[in-house]
Formats: sequence, C-alpha cells, structure tokens
Amino acid sequence: MSCFNKQFIEGNRSFDSLTMRIRMKKIAFIILSLFVAQAATAQCGTDQYNQELINQETGRTSASYFDKIEGERNFDYETSVHSKTKKAIRTIPVVFHVIHGYGEENISKAQIEDQIRIINEDFQRRNADASNTRSQFRARAADFEIEFKLARKAPNGSCTEGITRTYDPVNMFDDRDTRAEEAKTAVTPWDRSKYLNIWVVKEILSSTEGTILGYAQFPGRGASTDGIVLIHDRVGTIGTANLGDKGRTLTHEIGHWLGLYHTFQGGCFQGDGVSDTPPVDEPSYGCTASQNPNTCSNDSEVDMVENYMDYANGGCMNAFTNGQLARVDGYLNSSSTRGSNISAATLLATGVNTTPSCGPIADFWYASERLTICEGQSIDFAGLSYNGTVTNRTWSFEGGTPATSSLKNPTIVYNTQGVYKVELEVGNNEGTNKLTRTLFINVTPGVASLKAPRGQDFENTSTTAKWQLETQEGKGWMINTSTGFSGKNSLQAVIDEETTTGFRVSAISEPVDIASYEGQLNLHFKYAYARRVSTSSERLLVLGSDNCGVSWNILKVYINASLETSSVSPDWAPSSAADWGRAEIDVSRYAGSQNLYIRFDAVGQQGNSIYLDDINIGSSALSVNQPNNEIDIFLAPNPAQNQVAVRSTNLKGKIRVSIVDIAGRLLLQQNLEPNISMINTTELTNGVYNVIVEVDNARWAKKLIISK
Repeated sequence: MSCFNKQFIEGNRSFDSLTMRIRMKKIAFIILSLFVAQAATAQCGTDQYNQELINQETGRTSASYFDKIEGERNFDYETSVHSKTKKAIRTIPVVFHVIHGYGEENISKAQIEDQIRIINEDFQRRNADASNTRSQFRARAADFEIEFKLARKAPNGSCTEGITRTYDPVNMFDDRDTRAEEAKTAVTPWDRSKYLNIWVVKEILSSTEGTILGYAQFPGRGASTDGIVLIHDRVGTIGTANLGDKGRTLTHEIGHWLGLYHTFQGGCFQGDGVSDTPPVDEPSYGCTASQNPNTCSNDSEVDMVENYMDYANGGCMNAFTNGQLARVDGYLNSSSTRGSNISAATLLATGVNTTPSCGPIADFWYASERLTICEGQSIDFAGLSYNGTVTNRTWSFEGGTPATSSLKNPTIVYNTQGVYKVELEVGNNEGTNKLTRTLFINVTPGVASLKAPRGQDFENTSTTAKWQLETQEGKGWMINTSTGFSGKNSLQAVIDEETTTGFRVSAISEPVDIASYEGQLNLHFKYAYARRVSTSSERLLVLGSDNCGVSWNILKVYINASLETSSVSPDWAPSSAADWGRAEIDVSRYAGSQNLYIRFDAVGQQGNSIYLDDINIGSSALSVNQPNNEIDIFLAPNPAQNQVAVRSTNLKGKIRVSIVDIAGRLLLQQNLEPNISMINTTELTNGVYNVIVEVDNARWAKKLIISK
C-alpha cells in the first residue's frame, strides 16, 4: 500500500440535491503523537516530510506542520455546487523527472502517459470505477474539473515532451534519512509556479518511516523542494507498474500537493478538517468497505475507505468529495499558493496546449550483462533516445565490428584488447543531438597476461585497478585501507543494518592464465565476518568462469558457521589475525584455462560487512621455514627493481622459483629453464621478500630487496 493507496469514508449528512453549501473553518490539529504511531507502517511520507520542512523553518520540533499550514491559509472557503453548473477545466502543466541507473526505473514515455490518463480520469470523476462509490457517498463525490498535461516548453523555452531523464545511480535512491541525497538535489525543480514537478526514482529509503511509495509538499513551502517524489512501480498501470495500485498513488499525492490531508489526519475528533468526509480513527489498509467499519464512535457514518486520501488499496479508491474540492479551490484561487499554476500566462509559457515536434536527445546504454568482455565477444546496445521521434541515427563504435550502425539496438563484436568509446548521434527535422561515452567498453585479452600462481593482497592499488567491484546504494565492494590479514588493506563488502535485505554485489578478479601451471590448482583466501545480531546472516558465494563471464559456476557458498569468524557484534571489523578464517577451494575443473575469473558475491541480510584478503590462485602460499641453504643461490641485482636473475653454480634441470612476502603470501611463481633465469618483478612494491627455489622436492631460500 502507499500513502496514495489509502482512502477515507465520508459521513452521511443531508445534502440538497441541487445545492450544497459547505463552510470550511480553520482547525488546529495536534498530530505529533500521530507521527510516532504511523512511523512504522506509513507508506505515504508526506506527513513526515512536511513536518521536517516546518522544523527547519521554525528551528524547533514542537510546531505541528498542520497548525503552521492552517495558520498561513488566508481564506475561509465556501462553495456552492449545482448539478447544472459547469465550471471551466483548470489545466496544470506537469513535468516528470526520471532519475535512473539504466534499469527498470527508467520508465517509458507510454507508462508516464498512462499515469496522466489516470489522474485526469480521477480528478474529473471519469474513472471507470466511479460507479463503485457507495450510495451514501455518491451525492458528495466531486468532479474537480482539473486537467493535467505534460509540458511542451521547458523553462528556457526549448521544446520538451514533459519528461527529463537523468542518469544518477546514487540519487535514484531518494534518501529520506539524509536530505542532502534527495532526488530533488540531483534534478532541481522547474519553476514551481508554472509546473507540477514529479520525480520518479527507483526507491525511497527510510530507516524510520517504513515502506514509502511517495510523498508530496503542501502549498506554501519552499520553491526549491516543491513537488512530488514517486517510486517507478507506482506510475500508471503498464510497464513496471504495480497492478494493484491502479495508478492511484499519484492521485493521492497530488491531493496533498493541492492542500488535502489524510482523512485520518486528526483521528476521530478532527478528521481531515473537511466537513463531508467522515472522521477516521486510523488508516484503512486493504479494502474494508464490505466489512462496513466505523472506526469512530463519535459519528454515525462508516469510514469512507473509497476516498483517494485514505490508505486503502488502489482498486478500492474511487472518489474525492465536494468538501475536498472546496478546499482545493481555495488554494487554486490564491495566487500566492497554487493559483499561478492554472493561469493563462502559465499555459502559454509551458506550451501545454500546443503539439510541437521536438528534436530528440541522444541516449543509450548496454543491453548485455556487462561492459567488460574478452576479445572476440560481442555487446548488445540499447538505443534510449527520447524527447522526439528519431528519424536519423548514427552509431560509432571505436574498436568495434561493424564500426558504425543505424540500427536502434545494434550488436557489436570487439576483437582487440583495449578500452573504447561509443558515440550516438540522433536527429529529425527539428535538430540533432550527440552523446559520447569515453572509456565505455573494456575488452580484455583472450589469454590473460597474469600467470598462475597469482596472489592479491590489496596492498598495491595498481594491481587491483582491473578488479571489477560492484556497488549499489552507496554500499558494496570497496578497498578497506585500515584493516587486513597481514597488511593494512583488504577487500570489504560494505553491509550494514540499512542495507536492503537480499542486497547482492559482485567482486570479479583480474583473469589468470592457469594453462601451464603444473601444481595443485587451488583457490586460497582469507575471510572475516561476524553477525550483527543473532538473526542476521550474510552469505558469501565463490564462483568461477573460463569464458569471460558469459557463464559462472558456483564453487562454494559460505553461510552461518562456515562464514563466521567471530562472535555476534554490531558494526564489527577484524582487528587481528585471529579474526580471520582460511579457505581452500579446488579449481582443477578449470585446468587448461587461459582466462580464469574468480567472482565473490556478497549477499546482505541487514547485518555486517564481509572482508577478504590474500587471495591466491595456484598452490597454497609457501612457507619459508627451515630452508635448505647448502647450495649457493645468487640474485642479481639485489636490491632489484623490475627484474632479477636467479643463478646457481650447480642447479640443473627444471627449476621453480617462487617469491613470497614476509607473511608467507605467494606473490609470484615461475618455472625456469637452464637458459632462462630472469624473473619479472615489475608488480612488486618496495620491500623485503623471500625467493624460494625448488628442484626435485628440495628447497632453498634467499632474501630479495625491491627498491625502485
């Protein structure tokens, strides 16, 4: 349910069949305690949001936003409604600001137009379910005579379809706990005296208000925040829309934007301050009309659950009342509140009564699962241009085959390693627009440049640059520079109590060539985790791929006892080597692969972070205890920079040389032939290492200093 999907019932009162006069008086509501009661279940964030605005304006938390708004209202409204009297339709220009990460939240123009249809039907009482209004409320059901139209002129005078689209994967999550991260800061509102601004986001986050489907700003508050925020699956009835909502979330929120309160706002004693809506004790969740409830003992009417301003299911909402219309008319007749939105000058400035042909805005993304591929693989692109019909389209693919295309959704093959840009130019008779995304496509070699065995301890940022670390909602895989198993750094999947349950992010290693590796093929790593509370339990999945990520195989799943390395502790982080566990996974199934990727997936359950360190592919990290030094081994130069030669006076046959750090982590391993003695040490940082030389099950060790 959303705050928009709830409704109220109006009491039975005597109305003249021809003339109804409704006198509205200012009523002070005490609602702070109501805020607390609703916080856990509210699905409309309007009450809390407007209370925060008042708190900021007044500098105190004791002032009720209802009292403040009612105290500012400069009209006592009175209306006369006659069945033979027809007013002129009042038109309100609308702009939808879609904030997205190129996911399903980037809803279509058709879905937005479907929502426009719904709100026009609801506010003009042309909705197909108007006949479902119960008999005792039909006489007071109102036609607001308001029409909503998408703007056709932007504030700068340019042509628009009344829709803006902004790629912002952070602010597509509108954070109700951190106002600085609101969607409204990502896309500032168009002039609120002319446009109704509606921001569409992926999700509205709140740790205190429960599930929120949208919220609106009441008349009279600040211009920089005026409008409505709505999640994408409550827009219309097609596309990503939740079918049970029937598109009534926005109907409900526009009611707030026009000055209407929830029908349960003041409980049984005050209701919503409108005389022809029955008072309601609490929100009417679900669809309770058939149960004939009356939640208030101080009136004789059942609750009007079909009222758009209650909390019933969208399919049960179907009416506003004449009293609510009278209140809205008061704001629309006031030039200091919503009156300017319906003025003739506004209609001219926003072009809502024109049908111009706009030039398109170029936009595209990828339709494949990833932007990093191997040589010879392809990527599917999605043309997402908007704002006008595209009649001319030219793609340019640096490094791609074909290099150009005029298709809307082309598939391009990349045969050569590199990082490439993609360009799209679109146009029609009204103009052209071009979008260039540089460093967009990453093509890795068909044969990995790194050879097994290979280790990663996350101490050197240059060696982790090619790891693919996924983040969402500002959480996910990141390099932690304050804790590690044997060094200062580790890989952390940032998870906390505010992380969405089921949250899943991936960390994908740089590929490793294991085709010529002769040792035991194992994956080794260190891990650390503790539950936040006894009921939370994160998961760590380890996966492998030898086809550049086209498909993945689950190698092992760590959960509960197999993942925990410390006792339950909120906001826990490892502080010593004792806090870490050691893992070993057989990866011999990939023997012969020249491009092995390892992927770590963290799955959150609102618990604690997961930490990884010292990841090795190949045999286990070698120990340097008790080396045999009976044979002289020479390292030249020593100290070394980018290469070092390994020499001995009497070693023969195939020689395996390994370099480990002082903690015993395997960093590099190479087989030497009699005529090959050079080891590439380019990726080693300055420090002291041990060089292990192995021949026929015998081992020798020498210290190596890297100084660049």
